[in-house]
Amino acid sequence: MAKYVIKRLLLLIPILLGVSAIIFVLKTLTPGDPARQILGNDATEEQISAKREELGLNDPVIVQYVRYVGNIVTRGDFGTSYRTNEPVLSEIIPRLWTSAKITLGAVAIGAILGILLGILSALRKYTWVDSLVLVISMFFQSVPEFVVGLVLITVFAVKLHILPAAGIDTPLGYIMPMLCIGLSSVASYTRITRSSMLEVLSEDYIRTARAKGQTEKNITYHHALRNAMIPVAQSIGTSLGNSIGGGMVLETVFSVPGVGKYIVDSINQRNYPSVLGGALVIAIVLTVINLLVDLSFILIDPRLKSTIISGGASKPKKAKVAEA
Repeated sequence: MAKYVIKRLLLLIPILLGVSAIIFVLKTLTPGDPARQILGNDATEEQISAKREELGLNDPVIVQYVRYVGNIVTRGDFGTSYRTNEPVLSEIIPRLWTSAKITLGAVAIGAILGILLGILSALRKYTWVDSLVLVISMFFQSVPEFVVGLVLITVFAVKLHILPAAGIDTPLGYIMPMLCIGLSSVASYTRITRSSMLEVLSEDYIRTARAKGQTEKNITYHHALRNAMIPVAQSIGTSLGNSIGGGMVLETVFSVPGVGKYIVDSINQRNYPSVLGGALVIAIVLTVINLLVDLSFILIDPRLKSTIISGGASKPKKAKVAEA
Protein backbone atom coordinates (compact mmCIF):
# COMPACT_ATOMS: atom_id res chain seq x y z
CA MET A 1 0.00 0.00 0.00
CA ALA A 2 2.82 2.39 0.86
CA LYS A 3 4.48 1.77 -2.52
CA TYR A 4 1.20 2.54 -4.27
CA VAL A 5 0.75 5.84 -2.38
CA ILE A 6 4.36 6.89 -3.09
CA LYS A 7 3.96 6.00 -6.76
CA ARG A 8 0.81 8.12 -7.04
CA LEU A 9 2.45 11.05 -5.28
CA LEU A 10 5.40 10.87 -7.66
CA LEU A 11 2.92 11.39 -10.49
CA LEU A 12 2.60 14.94 -9.19
CA ILE A 13 5.95 15.78 -10.81
CA PRO A 14 4.93 15.33 -14.48
CA ILE A 15 1.47 16.77 -13.75
CA LEU A 16 2.87 19.98 -12.27
CA LEU A 17 5.47 20.27 -15.01
CA GLY A 18 2.77 19.89 -17.63
CA VAL A 19 0.42 22.42 -16.02
CA SER A 20 3.16 24.99 -15.53
CA ALA A 21 4.47 24.53 -19.09
CA ILE A 22 1.00 25.01 -20.60
CA ILE A 23 0.39 28.18 -18.60
CA PHE A 24 3.79 29.57 -19.57
CA VAL A 25 2.97 28.98 -23.24
CA LEU A 26 -0.45 30.61 -22.86
CA LYS A 27 1.17 33.52 -21.08
CA THR A 28 3.29 34.31 -24.09
CA LEU A 29 0.23 34.22 -26.36
CA THR A 30 -1.95 36.41 -24.14
CA PRO A 31 -2.08 40.08 -25.12
CA GLY A 32 -1.25 42.69 -22.50
CA ASP A 33 1.82 43.80 -20.60
CA PRO A 34 1.98 43.03 -16.86
CA ALA A 35 4.43 45.91 -16.34
CA ARG A 36 1.99 48.40 -17.83
CA GLN A 37 -0.85 46.90 -15.80
CA ILE A 38 1.15 47.44 -12.62
CA LEU A 39 2.43 50.96 -13.38
CA GLY A 40 -0.68 52.26 -15.13
CA ASN A 41 -1.18 54.05 -18.42
CA ASP A 42 0.68 57.17 -17.25
CA ALA A 43 4.00 55.31 -16.96
CA THR A 44 6.75 56.15 -19.42
CA GLU A 45 8.36 53.58 -21.70
CA GLU A 46 11.56 53.80 -19.65
CA GLN A 47 9.66 52.97 -16.46
CA ILE A 48 7.86 50.09 -18.14
CA SER A 49 11.13 48.72 -19.54
CA ALA A 50 12.76 48.93 -16.11
CA LYS A 51 9.79 47.16 -14.52
CA ARG A 52 9.92 44.37 -17.09
CA GLU A 53 13.61 43.92 -16.38
CA GLU A 54 12.90 43.82 -12.64
CA LEU A 55 10.24 41.14 -13.10
CA GLY A 56 12.43 39.12 -15.44
CA LEU A 57 9.94 39.43 -18.30
CA ASN A 58 12.65 40.32 -20.82
CA ASP A 59 14.25 36.89 -20.47
CA PRO A 60 13.33 34.11 -22.93
CA VAL A 61 10.29 32.08 -21.90
CA ILE A 62 12.34 28.91 -21.38
CA VAL A 63 14.66 30.79 -19.00
CA GLN A 64 11.68 32.13 -17.05
CA TYR A 65 10.19 28.64 -16.87
CA VAL A 66 13.36 26.94 -15.66
CA ARG A 67 13.88 29.67 -13.06
CA TYR A 68 10.30 29.30 -11.82
CA VAL A 69 10.51 25.50 -11.53
CA GLY A 70 13.87 25.78 -9.83
CA ASN A 71 12.47 28.16 -7.20
CA ILE A 72 9.64 25.74 -6.44
CA VAL A 73 11.96 22.73 -6.13
CA THR A 74 14.70 24.40 -4.09
CA ARG A 75 12.71 26.85 -1.94
CA GLY A 76 9.05 26.01 -2.30
CA ASP A 77 8.62 29.47 -3.80
CA PHE A 78 5.58 29.74 -6.09
CA GLY A 79 6.43 33.31 -7.02
CA THR A 80 5.50 36.78 -5.82
CA SER A 81 2.29 38.55 -6.71
CA TYR A 82 2.77 41.50 -9.07
CA ARG A 83 -0.05 43.40 -7.34
CA THR A 84 0.78 42.98 -3.66
CA ASN A 85 4.45 41.90 -3.62
CA GLU A 86 3.40 39.09 -1.29
CA PRO A 87 4.29 35.41 -1.76
CA VAL A 88 1.64 33.78 -3.92
CA LEU A 89 1.38 30.72 -1.69
CA SER A 90 0.61 32.83 1.39
CA GLU A 91 -2.27 34.43 -0.53
CA ILE A 92 -3.63 31.16 -1.88
CA ILE A 93 -3.72 29.04 1.30
CA PRO A 94 -6.46 31.05 3.11
CA ARG A 95 -8.47 31.22 -0.10
CA LEU A 96 -8.03 27.48 -0.64
CA TRP A 97 -9.57 26.81 2.77
CA THR A 98 -12.55 29.00 1.83
CA SER A 99 -13.01 27.14 -1.47
CA ALA A 100 -12.62 23.80 0.31
CA LYS A 101 -15.40 24.57 2.80
CA ILE A 102 -17.79 25.55 0.02
CA THR A 103 -16.82 22.51 -2.05
CA LEU A 104 -17.25 20.04 0.81
CA GLY A 105 -20.62 21.52 1.71
CA ALA A 106 -21.76 21.50 -1.91
CA VAL A 107 -20.67 17.90 -2.49
CA ALA A 108 -22.38 16.83 0.74
CA ILE A 109 -25.64 18.48 -0.37
CA GLY A 110 -25.45 16.99 -3.85
CA ALA A 111 -24.43 13.51 -2.67
CA ILE A 112 -27.07 13.24 0.07
CA LEU A 113 -29.90 14.43 -2.17
CA GLY A 114 -28.67 12.43 -5.16
CA ILE A 115 -28.17 9.16 -3.26
CA LEU A 116 -31.56 9.41 -1.56
CA LEU A 117 -33.31 10.23 -4.84
CA GLY A 118 -31.40 7.46 -6.63
CA ILE A 119 -32.42 4.86 -4.04
CA LEU A 120 -36.02 6.04 -4.18
CA SER A 121 -35.99 5.94 -7.97
CA ALA A 122 -34.53 2.42 -8.03
CA LEU A 123 -37.01 1.08 -5.50
CA ARG A 124 -39.92 2.66 -7.44
CA LYS A 125 -38.61 1.98 -10.93
CA TYR A 126 -40.88 2.65 -13.89
CA THR A 127 -43.46 4.45 -11.74
CA TRP A 128 -44.46 8.11 -11.63
CA VAL A 129 -42.10 8.54 -8.66
CA ASP A 130 -39.20 7.34 -10.81
CA SER A 131 -40.14 9.73 -13.63
CA LEU A 132 -40.57 12.68 -11.26
CA VAL A 133 -37.18 12.09 -9.66
CA LEU A 134 -35.45 11.98 -13.03
CA VAL A 135 -37.21 15.15 -14.23
CA ILE A 136 -36.24 17.08 -11.08
CA SER A 137 -32.62 15.94 -11.19
CA MET A 138 -32.23 16.67 -14.91
CA PHE A 139 -33.71 20.14 -14.41
CA PHE A 140 -30.97 21.11 -11.97
CA GLN A 141 -28.31 19.69 -14.27
CA SER A 142 -29.65 21.56 -17.31
CA VAL A 143 -29.78 25.01 -15.71
CA PRO A 144 -26.35 26.73 -15.54
CA GLU A 145 -24.99 27.25 -12.05
CA PHE A 146 -24.71 31.02 -12.39
CA VAL A 147 -28.40 31.21 -13.39
CA VAL A 148 -29.36 29.26 -10.27
CA GLY A 149 -27.14 31.64 -8.30
CA LEU A 150 -28.83 34.73 -9.69
CA VAL A 151 -32.27 33.25 -8.95
CA LEU A 152 -31.25 32.45 -5.36
CA ILE A 153 -29.87 35.97 -4.90
CA THR A 154 -33.11 37.48 -6.24
CA VAL A 155 -35.33 35.33 -4.02
CA PHE A 156 -33.44 34.96 -0.76
CA ALA A 157 -31.37 38.17 -0.71
CA VAL A 158 -33.38 40.79 -2.61
CA LYS A 159 -36.96 39.67 -1.95
CA LEU A 160 -36.89 37.81 1.37
CA HIS A 161 -33.74 39.37 2.89
CA ILE A 162 -32.85 36.05 4.51
CA LEU A 163 -29.37 35.47 3.10
CA PRO A 164 -26.58 37.90 2.16
CA ALA A 165 -26.28 38.57 -1.57
CA ALA A 166 -22.48 38.41 -1.56
CA GLY A 167 -19.52 37.71 0.68
CA ILE A 168 -18.99 35.23 3.50
CA ASP A 169 -18.85 37.59 6.44
CA THR A 170 -21.31 35.30 8.25
CA PRO A 171 -21.91 31.53 8.00
CA LEU A 172 -25.11 32.30 6.09
CA GLY A 173 -22.97 33.54 3.22
CA TYR A 174 -21.89 29.98 2.46
CA ILE A 175 -25.41 28.65 1.91
CA MET A 176 -26.19 29.92 -1.59
CA PRO A 177 -22.80 29.03 -3.16
CA MET A 178 -23.07 25.54 -1.67
CA LEU A 179 -26.60 25.12 -3.00
CA CYS A 180 -25.67 26.27 -6.50
CA ILE A 181 -22.80 23.82 -6.84
CA GLY A 182 -24.55 21.00 -4.97
CA LEU A 183 -27.83 21.10 -6.91
CA SER A 184 -26.02 20.94 -10.24
CA SER A 185 -24.50 17.57 -9.28
CA VAL A 186 -27.72 15.97 -7.99
CA ALA A 187 -28.59 14.53 -11.41
CA SER A 188 -25.25 12.77 -11.70
CA TYR A 189 -25.49 11.16 -8.26
CA THR A 190 -29.13 10.21 -8.88
CA ARG A 191 -28.45 8.46 -12.19
CA ILE A 192 -25.38 6.62 -10.90
CA THR A 193 -27.09 5.51 -7.68
CA ARG A 194 -30.24 4.41 -9.53
CA SER A 195 -28.31 2.45 -12.15
CA SER A 196 -26.02 0.83 -9.60
CA MET A 197 -28.88 -0.05 -7.24
CA LEU A 198 -30.92 -1.62 -10.06
CA GLU A 199 -27.93 -3.73 -11.09
CA VAL A 200 -27.21 -4.89 -7.55
CA LEU A 201 -30.86 -5.59 -6.75
CA SER A 202 -31.00 -8.01 -9.68
CA GLU A 203 -28.14 -10.15 -8.34
CA ASP A 204 -28.66 -13.73 -7.19
CA TYR A 205 -27.70 -13.06 -3.56
CA ILE A 206 -30.45 -10.44 -3.33
CA ARG A 207 -33.03 -12.98 -4.53
CA THR A 208 -31.63 -15.46 -2.02
CA ALA A 209 -32.04 -12.91 0.77
CA ARG A 210 -35.66 -12.33 -0.25
CA ALA A 211 -36.28 -16.08 -0.34
CA LYS A 212 -34.99 -16.33 3.23
CA GLY A 213 -37.63 -13.84 4.29
CA GLN A 214 -35.47 -10.81 5.01
CA THR A 215 -37.23 -7.47 4.89
CA GLU A 216 -36.75 -5.12 1.93
CA LYS A 217 -35.29 -2.49 4.26
CA ASN A 218 -32.63 -4.90 5.50
CA ILE A 219 -31.86 -6.08 1.96
CA THR A 220 -31.56 -2.52 0.66
CA TYR A 221 -29.36 -1.07 3.37
CA HIS A 222 -27.31 -4.08 4.47
CA HIS A 223 -26.80 -5.99 1.23
CA ALA A 224 -27.39 -3.81 -1.83
CA LEU A 225 -26.36 -0.31 -0.80
CA ARG A 226 -22.75 -1.06 0.10
CA ASN A 227 -21.97 -2.63 -3.27
CA ALA A 228 -23.87 0.12 -5.07
CA MET A 229 -21.82 2.85 -3.38
CA ILE A 230 -18.52 2.04 -5.13
CA PRO A 231 -19.30 3.92 -8.39
CA VAL A 232 -20.98 6.64 -6.31
CA ALA A 233 -17.77 7.11 -4.31
CA GLN A 234 -15.86 7.49 -7.55
CA SER A 235 -18.37 10.12 -8.69
CA ILE A 236 -18.00 12.00 -5.41
CA GLY A 237 -14.25 12.19 -5.91
CA THR A 238 -14.74 13.54 -9.43
CA SER A 239 -17.24 16.10 -8.15
CA LEU A 240 -14.80 17.30 -5.51
CA GLY A 241 -12.23 18.00 -8.18
CA ASN A 242 -14.71 19.64 -10.54
CA SER A 243 -16.15 21.82 -7.77
CA ILE A 244 -12.76 23.11 -6.67
CA GLY A 245 -11.53 23.71 -10.19
CA GLY A 246 -14.83 24.91 -11.61
CA GLY A 247 -16.04 27.27 -8.90
CA MET A 248 -14.53 30.38 -10.50
CA VAL A 249 -17.79 31.73 -11.91
CA LEU A 250 -19.81 31.24 -8.73
CA GLU A 251 -17.09 32.65 -6.51
CA THR A 252 -17.15 35.73 -8.73
CA VAL A 253 -20.98 35.92 -8.69
CA PHE A 254 -21.13 35.69 -4.89
CA SER A 255 -17.89 37.64 -4.28
CA VAL A 256 -16.42 34.70 -2.38
CA PRO A 257 -12.68 35.18 -1.70
CA GLY A 258 -11.73 31.70 -2.87
CA VAL A 259 -9.06 30.33 -5.18
CA GLY A 260 -11.36 30.57 -8.20
CA LYS A 261 -12.02 34.28 -7.80
CA TYR A 262 -8.34 34.82 -7.01
CA ILE A 263 -7.35 33.24 -10.34
CA VAL A 264 -10.01 35.18 -12.29
CA ASP A 265 -8.89 38.47 -10.76
CA SER A 266 -5.25 37.61 -11.44
CA ILE A 267 -6.01 36.85 -15.09
CA ASN A 268 -7.70 40.23 -15.50
CA GLN A 269 -4.69 41.92 -13.87
CA ARG A 270 -2.12 39.94 -15.93
CA ASN A 271 -0.78 38.77 -12.60
CA TYR A 272 0.87 35.65 -14.00
CA PRO A 273 2.62 34.36 -10.85
CA SER A 274 -0.74 34.28 -9.08
CA VAL A 275 -2.44 32.55 -12.00
CA LEU A 276 0.31 29.96 -12.22
CA GLY A 277 0.47 29.42 -8.47
CA GLY A 278 -3.30 29.00 -8.22
CA ALA A 279 -3.37 26.49 -11.08
CA LEU A 280 -0.52 24.45 -9.59
CA VAL A 281 -2.13 24.34 -6.14
CA ILE A 282 -5.41 23.18 -7.68
CA ALA A 283 -3.53 20.49 -9.63
CA ILE A 284 -1.93 19.26 -6.39
CA VAL A 285 -5.29 19.21 -4.60
CA LEU A 286 -6.96 17.29 -7.44
CA THR A 287 -4.21 14.67 -7.48
CA VAL A 288 -4.45 14.14 -3.72
CA ILE A 289 -8.26 13.93 -3.94
CA ASN A 290 -8.05 11.26 -6.65
CA LEU A 291 -5.63 9.28 -4.47
CA LEU A 292 -7.94 9.48 -1.46
CA VAL A 293 -10.90 8.39 -3.58
CA ASP A 294 -9.00 5.33 -4.79
CA LEU A 295 -8.09 4.44 -1.22
CA SER A 296 -11.71 4.92 -0.12
CA PHE A 297 -12.71 1.99 -2.34
CA ILE A 298 -10.73 -0.28 -0.04
CA LEU A 299 -12.70 0.97 2.97
CA ILE A 300 -15.97 0.32 1.14
CA ASP A 301 -14.91 -3.18 0.07
CA PRO A 302 -11.48 -4.52 1.20
CA ARG A 303 -11.56 -7.14 -1.59
CA LEU A 304 -10.80 -4.36 -4.08
CA LYS A 305 -7.37 -3.78 -2.52
CA SER A 306 -5.48 -6.01 -4.96
CA THR A 307 -7.30 -4.48 -7.96
CA ILE A 308 -6.53 -0.90 -6.94
CA ILE A 309 -2.88 -1.49 -6.09
CA SER A 310 -2.34 -3.37 -9.34
CA GLY A 311 -3.54 -0.35 -11.29
CA GLY A 312 -7.25 -0.91 -11.75
CA ALA A 313 -8.42 1.90 -9.49
CA SER A 314 -9.72 4.09 -12.27
CA LYS A 315 -12.52 1.66 -13.12
CA PRO A 316 -13.31 -0.36 -10.00
CA LYS A 317 -15.67 -3.24 -10.30
CA LYS A 318 -18.48 -3.71 -7.87
CA ALA A 319 -17.87 -6.66 -5.63
CA LYS A 320 -20.54 -9.32 -5.62
CA VAL A 321 -21.24 -10.64 -2.16
CA ALA A 322 -21.95 -14.32 -2.37
CA GLU A 323 -24.06 -14.40 0.73
CA ALA A 324 -27.50 -13.29 1.78
